[in-house]
Amino acid sequence: MTVQELGRSVRFRRQQMGVSQESFAAKAGISLRKLSDIECGNGNPTFDTMDSIAAAFGIQIEELICADVEVDLLPRNDLSRLQPMLDRLPEAQQELFLSAAEGVLIQWTERSRAGHGAAL
Repeated sequence: MTVQELGRSVRFRRQQMGVSQESFAAKAGISLRKLSDIECGNGNPTFDTMDSIAAAFGIQIEELICADVEVDLLPRNDLSRLQPMLDRLPEAQQELFLSAAEGVLIQWTERSRAGHGAAL
């Protein structure tokens, strides 16, 4: 894994958590500048730094270093980007959102099968 791939992996994991660079740097016990450099693929982070970052993610350093480097190949419409926002909603609103999304998907699927496209 290159330093650039490691940086993309760190950025991807942090964004999946829905955490700002400032908050994550504090959680990992490193400076904001150091985290930014790592995410940009600059510098040469030490083992201790990477161990601190892995611990902040709640994973072993091996999982971070040996991570699948295809993280930036995820489609832009990857629904996991909604997870941090959903997690902040009360459970009742989460259920309402999921029901509405499911309804839209069912409607689009039915329209698509009927040859009408996905327009509402």
